Amino acid sequence: MKKELLRELHPAVSMFYFVMLLIIIMFSLNPIVITVSFVISIISVLRHKGFKTLKTMTLFFIPIFLFSVILLPLFNHNGVTALFYINDMAVTLENIVYGLIMTMMLMGVSLYFVTAGCMTDSEKMLYVTDRISHKLSLIISMVLRFIPMMIRRWHEIHEAQLGMLCAQGTGFMAKAKQYTKELSILISWCLENSIDTAVSMESRGYGTGRRSSYHRFRLKKADVIFLILFMVLSFFIVYTFGIGKFETYYFPEIYIKRTDAVSYAALISEIIYMSFVII
Repeated sequence: MKKELLRELHPAVSMFYFVMLLIIIMFSLNPIVITVSFVISIISVLRHKGFKTLKTMTLFFIPIFLFSVILLPLFNHNGVTALFYINDMAVTLENIVYGLIMTMMLMGVSLYFVTAGCMTDSEKMLYVTDRISHKLSLIISMVLRFIPMMIRRWHEIHEAQLGMLCAQGTGFMAKAKQYTKELSILISWCLENSIDTAVSMESRGYGTGRRSSYHRFRLKKADVIFLILFMVLSFFIVYTFGIGKFETYYFPEIYIKRTDAVSYAALISEIIYMSFVII
């Protein structure tokens, strides 16, 4: 197994890192900030999950890219820089650039979620959320387990159907009918498993008394050092956002505030902060 820094740190420190990382990405429209975060998110997925996962995510975001950059500007005519006209309706540069930036932001956030999934597991999630609510931690851990379990079971169902020669249709209606059948089997299987889980929890006495638990996580000196470093870097970056150092508008025209020494320092801090996800 690869040694990742954030996997080795205390779960609370890793959780703080990813929460502040998402805040930095989602609360800025500056193209430089978004581009840097997007590039680092691609490198992080290649580092931890490989090219196959990145390819799958890219194929998923192609329709979103086409909608945001190509289709949306045909119907939304905000902006003053007209590139060309369709039926006397202007297609503006501002709409295209805004759609591109929003697509990069959305894909970057999704890729960081994939990376975060590599750094955490159900035990770490339970440890962090258990301090807030026992029921909330249980729900979150079950939901995070449920999605990959459904994908794995669907593959098992599909392979079983292929082995039984039940998925031989080549037409659209035949494939739709087959996928509907597989979806019905999957839902029935998951519902049956949910009933088994509920019966098992009831027989084990869940919710009848005070719950005890054991966690192997201990806050070490390295965790404290990295937590302080993450807090300093992230709070400085968020502070520069708050005072408008990266102020950016796309409508009615593109406006990006000129950078100064503080902006350059914040950008370097952002690169350093986001680079920890690659280590």
